[in-house]
Amino acid sequence: MMRTTLPASLCAIALLALPTAARAQLTGNPIPTSAPVATWSLSLEDVVTIPDSSGAAPRLELLTFNAATGMAYVIDQRGYIYSFDPAAASPTASLFLDLVSAVGNLRIANEAGVRGLAFHPDFGDAGAAGHRKMYTALSRTSSSTPVGSPAPVVFGSPGPVDHYTVIAEWSLLPDGSVDVGSYRELIRIAQLYSNHNSGHVGFDPTAASGSPGHGKLFIAVGDGGSAGGPFDLSQDIDATPEPYPHGKILRIDPIASGGAPYTIPPDNPFAGQADRVEEIWAYGMRNPHKFSWDTATGRMYVSDIGQGVVEEISVVDAQANLGWNEREGAFVYENTSNVSPLPAGHASDPYTYPVAQYDHSGNGIAGSAAIVGGSVYRGSEIPQLFGMYFFADFAANPGPIFAVRVADLVARDDFSGIAGLDDGRLAPFVEVRIRDGGVDKDFRQFLRDANSDPGLSRTDTRWGVGPSGEIYLLNKHDGLVRRIVGVVGFPVPEVPVAPSWALLLAASALAGTAWRVLRRPRAIPSA
Repeated sequence: MMRTTLPASLCAIALLALPTAARAQLTGNPIPTSAPVATWSLSLEDVVTIPDSSGAAPRLELLTFNAATGMAYVIDQRGYIYSFDPAAASPTASLFLDLVSAVGNLRIANEAGVRGLAFHPDFGDAGAAGHRKMYTALSRTSSSTPVGSPAPVVFGSPGPVDHYTVIAEWSLLPDGSVDVGSYRELIRIAQLYSNHNSGHVGFDPTAASGSPGHGKLFIAVGDGGSAGGPFDLSQDIDATPEPYPHGKILRIDPIASGGAPYTIPPDNPFAGQADRVEEIWAYGMRNPHKFSWDTATGRMYVSDIGQGVVEEISVVDAQANLGWNEREGAFVYENTSNVSPLPAGHASDPYTYPVAQYDHSGNGIAGSAAIVGGSVYRGSEIPQLFGMYFFADFAANPGPIFAVRVADLVARDDFSGIAGLDDGRLAPFVEVRIRDGGVDKDFRQFLRDANSDPGLSRTDTRWGVGPSGEIYLLNKHDGLVRRIVGVVGFPVPEVPVAPSWALLLAASALAGTAWRVLRRPRAIPSA
């Protein structure tokens, strides 16, 4: 399924050869307006500080919670994992795992490093194969040696290897520390470049014990890097001449079995098909940077970083094909700077289109953009936010934070009237500011002021979810983990919140009045 990719110079010549009418449809600004700024804002609370690494602020990548230990865990991309007790009045971060020492030969550069962490849903079940099992996604050098028995499955690349993305299993000891000798590699993926490696991993929290989805590990893998998908790996699902997992979300049962480092779930879309990459759950992605599940509905939301024009959020099911590099968002991908409208008949094409998107020209974004998905708020402390999905942009721009009711994230096939779908954004999401010292600020300005750093160019926002569904914000500039603790200018609903555009923008008579919840003690499950 390889397709020849023309050099940029020949692409330019080909574009000039197009008829004038066809060239006129090419655009780098397909969505003409910005998402409106909400009349309400968020209040944040500093929770814990993660120590510096390599003489600089840690590059915080992820926060996840393990109910069996009652601890939250935070990744520093440079090779460290920290833990803290989110129920403590004044949490303190402790080093949980030093991957630099425990693994060695880490590749720490650009987007490479430690990228994913997940605990098996049977972690606290002493009778289960997943008892005290933990999984990481990290980058190791091209000269590193595979580790583990059974030996890991190694996927190649169509060109020189910059490094390997490695999915590995660990066991924890009864005292909650990591048995570093238990490190076992399941998968090694050869990467051509240091970007678009992804590596986010996770288990579906809505999959009940005993169900087909329980204990299945999802693994996000970028398209191999560079620009434009030069090797067309995202659409390549064939096992021959060589299987490529790039540009896909994989799904495996990570428990070793029968001499294999993992097994293929029988309900995977290509399970049992020898001519297909059986690990594939979904494909056609450029850089599926983050994914999460709505714990109330079970929908899986994936944020896929675009090329040069469109960023997107998609609802992903088994065998979904998001279309890269034929599509960028709900448009035809033309080149690194342009898209064009979908063709007639697109409603019956094989692609899964986004439920929300934005381009690189609105909300203070001027060219540099990269989406980072968050989570659906299902906590109890801030009822105004219940059922709201948060995401953000984290590149060299003001770092807008966006919010939308999940009921307004509608999957559809027909985009012939795309201009009427919130000016092409597809959903009525709003940009939400941070209230700081009585002033509403975009997240970059908030970080600039918090760190006395007026030259800060980007936010590098990341998200996390705590024990009771509360949402945390991370960044790669000051080591602080923050939590959303309230809203300003958004009244507490007296009835269940209806999914409406008007409510998202409502200021009401309480505009400017802060609503702040009191922290309540929470019980932490015992190990």
